[in-house]
Amino acid sequence: MKKHHWALVSLWVNLLQVLLKFLAGVLTGSLSMIGEAVHSLSDSFASAVAFVTIKLSDKKTQKFPYGLYRLENLGSVLIAFFLLLTAYEMVKRALTQQVVVREEYLSVGLAVVVFSLLSSLALSFFERRAGKRLNSPALMTDSYHTLTDALGSFLVLLSLLGVHMGYQLDRYFALGVALLICYTALNILWREVSVLLDVSADEKTLSRIREVLLSFPEVKEIKSLFVRSSGGRLFADLVLVLEGRDFVKMHHLVDCIEEALKKEVKELDMVFIHYEPTEGELFRVGVLLDEKGDVSRHFETARELLIFGKSPERLTIRHGDEKALPELIRSKGLLLVVCGHHPVSPCAKGILSKGGVFVWETEEKNPYRALKEVVHGLLEEQSQRSSGGSL
Repeated sequence: MKKHHWALVSLWVNLLQVLLKFLAGVLTGSLSMIGEAVHSLSDSFASAVAFVTIKLSDKKTQKFPYGLYRLENLGSVLIAFFLLLTAYEMVKRALTQQVVVREEYLSVGLAVVVFSLLSSLALSFFERRAGKRLNSPALMTDSYHTLTDALGSFLVLLSLLGVHMGYQLDRYFALGVALLICYTALNILWREVSVLLDVSADEKTLSRIREVLLSFPEVKEIKSLFVRSSGGRLFADLVLVLEGRDFVKMHHLVDCIEEALKKEVKELDMVFIHYEPTEGELFRVGVLLDEKGDVSRHFETARELLIFGKSPERLTIRHGDEKALPELIRSKGLLLVVCGHHPVSPCAKGILSKGGVFVWETEEKNPYRALKEVVHGLLEEQSQRSSGGSL
C-alpha cells in the first residue's frame, strides 16, 4: 500500500474506536474511557491531517521546485497539538469531576477496551513498518500516536479491572493517560520543529555520505557538507576539492558521485555539488583573438591569446606554425579555450586532446561576453545533466 492508503486505514480504525469508546464510556461512567474516546478522536483528526499532507507533500511546481515535503512535518506538529489538547481535557475532568464507574456495564467496557488495545497495537506496528519503508514522518508520527492510544487503552483496562476488584481508581488512571499523551506530544514537537528549523541530518547519515565521497580517489577534501531534512527527504549541499583538469571528466565525475550518494542514502532527494580544483590546478580559460581584437573565427586567424585566471595575460601568437598555438595553450595550463571553430589540423587536435584542453565554439565576437557565455553554458549543461541534482 502507498502512504495515503495507510493514513486512510488509520482514520477508519480510529473513527471506529471513537464510537465504541464513547458509548462504553457513557454506559460505564469511566472518565478514562471517555478520555480515550477523545484521544481516539484526536487520532482521527491526526490521521486525516496525515492523509492530506501525504497527498500534497510530493507535489512539485515551478513555484515550489523542492516540493511540499514539509507539509508532512507541519502535519506532525498539528498532531502534537491535538495530543496536548486531549491531555488538557482529561486532566481538567479528572480534577474537577466526581468519577464513579458503574459495574453493571463493566463487561461492555472491558470488551471495548480489549478490542481497542489489540487493534491499536496491530495498527501501530504495521503503520510504523510502512512509515520506515516509505520514509514518511507523518506515518511514523501517526504510528506513535496510535501506540500512545494503545498504552492509554491499557491504563483504562487496569482501571476497569480495579473496579472489578472493588477499587474506584479511574480518576488516577485518567491522569496517567494524560501524562503519557503530553510526553508523546512534546517529543513530536521537538523533533518536527527541529526539522522545520533546518536541523542537520544525524551523524550516522553524514558519516555514510563522507564514506561515499572519500571512496573516490579524485576527492581530495570535503570543504563543507550540509544535509537538511524535509518531510523525510534529505537535501545535500557539498563543496569538494577535486583533482583533475579536464572539464568533461570533472562533470562526469560529479555525476558519478551524485549517483553513488543516492544509491547509498535512499532518502537523498537532491544533491548540489560545488567543486574546486586542488591547489596549483586553478581553472584557466583562454580566448583566441583576431587582429581586430574580436574572438577569432578560426585557429588559423588567431593573433593573440587572452588568458583569464588568477593573473590575466595577453600573449602574441606566432603565425604560420600549426603546432605553435596548441603547444602554447597546453604550456599555459589552460583547461578551456574559446574560438569560433575547432582547429582543422589533426596535429593541433591531437596536441589539445593530449593536454586535456576543451575547445568551446562561439559566435560571440566580444571576448568578455564570450567568457560569460562559457560560464552560463557550463552551469546550464550541468543543471540539465543533474535534473535537480548536482551543481
